[in-house]
Order: sequence, then structure tokens, then C-alpha cells
Amino acid sequence: MTSLTPEAAVTLASAPGKVLVAGGYLVLERAYSGLVVGTDACLYAAVQTQASDVLGSCAGSGNEVLISVVSPQFLSARWRYAYSTQRRSLSQLDSADGGTNSFVQVVLEATLDLAIECAPKKMHDLASSRLGLKIVLSADNDFYSQRETLAKLGVDLSSQALRDLPRMCHTGTTLRNVHKTGLGSSAAMVSSLVAAILVHLGIVGHGDLQLGQANDMDAVRSRSLIHNVAQYAHCLAQGKVGSGFDVSAAVYGSHVYRRFSPEVLEGAMSERSSLDDIRQATSPDNPGWNSEVAPVAIPPRLALRLADVDAGSNTPSMVKRVLQWHSANPEEAGMLWSKLDAANCRIRHTWDQLNAAFSADSTRYNAAVDWCSARKSSEWRNAPEVLHGPAHRLLVELVDATSSVRALQRQLGESAGVPIEPPKQTRLLDACMDVTGVCMAAVPGAGGYDAIFCMTLGPDADRAVEALWSAWKEMSVGPLLANQASSGVQTLDPVSYPEITSHL
Repeated sequence: MTSLTPEAAVTLASAPGKVLVAGGYLVLERAYSGLVVGTDACLYAAVQTQASDVLGSCAGSGNEVLISVVSPQFLSARWRYAYSTQRRSLSQLDSADGGTNSFVQVVLEATLDLAIECAPKKMHDLASSRLGLKIVLSADNDFYSQRETLAKLGVDLSSQALRDLPRMCHTGTTLRNVHKTGLGSSAAMVSSLVAAILVHLGIVGHGDLQLGQANDMDAVRSRSLIHNVAQYAHCLAQGKVGSGFDVSAAVYGSHVYRRFSPEVLEGAMSERSSLDDIRQATSPDNPGWNSEVAPVAIPPRLALRLADVDAGSNTPSMVKRVLQWHSANPEEAGMLWSKLDAANCRIRHTWDQLNAAFSADSTRYNAAVDWCSARKSSEWRNAPEVLHGPAHRLLVELVDATSSVRALQRQLGESAGVPIEPPKQTRLLDACMDVTGVCMAAVPGAGGYDAIFCMTLGPDADRAVEALWSAWKEMSVGPLLANQASSGVQTLDPVSYPEITSHL
């Protein structure tokens, strides 16, 4: 067998999930921006060079790189491919369920096509040495509903029960049938897999994706390349150029996002596209990538709480119907879009001002949060005069801005005939806003029945919100463990993730 040192080293990359706090539907247009928060729940991709015979190859031509991909949290989730360095093409050899995985396949095609351009010797050496790539894809538990798992264990759905589950536990079902929680699993998977392959093949430096390297020029360029390739692959797998905010969050973490012009990918999305078209389209030097990413931070002592609502919505169908209404009613829609954008911007600016207030006077900031955390938001205007100041005023403004966004979302839903904040969700969110210490409660992204988020001012509010969710009868509301996190895609020490590396 061919020696695998040092190629046997494992490259592990992660990419976070996302919550679109403000900007649903509007982020589809460049005229508007969205506020997206990255989570500490991540998708992971591990890559290791292995001998082809270990991977199960029967190829002997010396010009093929075998790739074996496994997702151990699902039943029958294994796919094998061969990349021909001679023809520069990828073909699927087989799969455990006889089907395909379009997201994995397009990522492999895009990254290996780039590798044969940027690192031809590396690719040809792999093929001639009968070496291939073993890839393991895993996810933190929050990406998938754990209701059935806990039910089988005879345990009630709660944060503590979720914490007691093993990391990256098996879902008990297939990838096709798993119940997702809406954190953007496909975008995070694509981004982590792009990053892991490009780092493993030496096209992106391992250190470029370490924390603290965000402003280094090489790191900026590497992250741009990963973003562009991931956006291309994700759009190709979906069959359309979407807003891209979910991939952007997976690569850059929490930020204010303004979309790129779709034209940048048009030349690469056609069946007639050449490798050169794809390389040029995804290049960090391509000026067509005009998306805007401005880092943002949740204000101190405000915490994101997420819940999975077991009712279900068809997000693509909802988006399609809203866009049809927008096209048929341009004047009414334009006015509503402008009002929604202004309300969304109020939330973003309030966050910025709260951060500034904390920096200017943390003592007064903490006093305002302490007082508000012990009362319902409907009572915050009645604070004693000694507390009146920027922080207190801004907390009241945040409640008002959230209320405005929700009202406009309901108006949009009624106009377009789409359940963006349906009555069941309205009753749940109103109840959340009536909990002591809650300053925001809304449906994220496109809305519907899938999920809600809250912003709380402390652990007492966290516990009270979860108690409300647990006792809610109209719908089944389950907490998620994910918290906010500012970092995007990054490389990790594989030693700390035996749940993943044990499958290599």
C-alpha cells in the first residue's frame, strides 16, 4: 500500500447555521439588506487522503481520484465518486441508497475542477499514486429535530434533555426524510465542504481560516474564494440563483448582508459552461461579486433563543407566491417594501446604538438591563427617571421596532395570501413578548410555522420562555440549544471531534 504520510492528516472545517432576524423576502433584492445572525451550531466536513483500495476502488487507470463520502447521522448515507484528471469530469460510482446527493456532487465538481486548475500536480499525484479522498459530513444536533429521538427515550422535549444527547447523534432516518429546523443545513454543509477540500488540497491555507485572521489579506482572499465557490455550488444544486444570505452567513458569520448581483453566476450556471467560465465566475478577483457584508454583534447581555415549531411550512412555495404578488402589485408592494426596510433598519441601528451605549457607560447600560430584565416589556416605559438614558430608551425602541416589523409582515402575508406570521404564531409570539425580560420575539426569514426566535435579557427570562414553550398547547414548540456566534467558516483541530474522525 502507498505510504500515506503526511497526506493522512485530517482536514476539518466547520460552518455555522443562520437566523435571518430581519430582512425576509427583501434580501432577494440588492436595494435592501438583511440582518443575519450566525449560530454556534455548525456543519462539519472532514477530509483525509486514503489509498484507493481502502476506499473500495476497482479503478486502475491511474488517472482517477476516488472520493468516498459518508454522512453517519443518516441511514444509507454513503456516496462514491471518481474524478478523472484526464477528462476533468466527475462521475458517481454508487451510493448506499441508489440515489444521488446533488449538493455533495456539485461541490465535488466545483472544487475538484478548481483544484485541477490551481493544483494540477497535486491532483495528478493523487491519481497516479492510487490515492483518493475520504469525506465525513456531520452536523450539530440542532440542525435536525430531536423530537422522535427523545420520544423513543421516553424523555420530554427540553433543553436539558437535548444537552444529555450525544453530540452529532444519529437521526434514525434518511437524509431525504429528516425533519430540519431551518438553520440552513445545506448552505452550511456546502460551505464547510468547499473549505475542507480547498484547504486539504493546498489551494487555501489552513491558517487562513483560523480565528483572528479575518483582516489578513491572504485570509480575506481565501474566504472570498470559499464564499464564491460555495455560492456557485449552492445555486447550481438548487437550480437557481437565490439571495445567498445563508451561504454568506456560513462563510462570514453574523453580519448585515446585501446580496450580490445574480449576473455574476449566469455564465457559470449554463450546461454549456466551460471550466474557464466557472473559474472566472468564482474568482476573488471577479468584480461582479458586489455583495456587502458588514459585521454585526448582538448587544451585550441580549441572548438569542430559538425554537423549532413542529407544524411545517414550504418556504420555496411561500417565496414564490410573495414574489408573484409583488410582480402583480408593484406600487403597493413597493410601498410595503419601503416600510419593512425602514423597520428592519430600526432594529439594526438599535443594536448598533446599544453596543455603543455599553461602550460609553457600561454601568448605566447594565442598570437599565437589570431593571428591564425583571419586568415585562410592556412596563419598560414606566422606568424611574434615574434609569432614563440611552440604554433604557434603546431597549424600549427595540421592542417597538420588533412590533412594527411583525405588523408589516402580517400585512404582507395577508396581501400575498401567504402565512408569514399566521394567527397561531401570532398568539405564540405575543405570549413570548409577555414574558418578563423578553425584548424581541418573531418568525425568522420567510416566516411560517417552522420556527420562532426570542431575544432575552438573562437566564431567568430564558427559563421562563422555555417554560412557556413547554406548556404551549396550540402547537408543539421545542427549544434549540444554539446560541449566537460571530465567526464563520473555520478550520478546527480534528482531535477534538472523535464523533467525526472515527468514521474516517
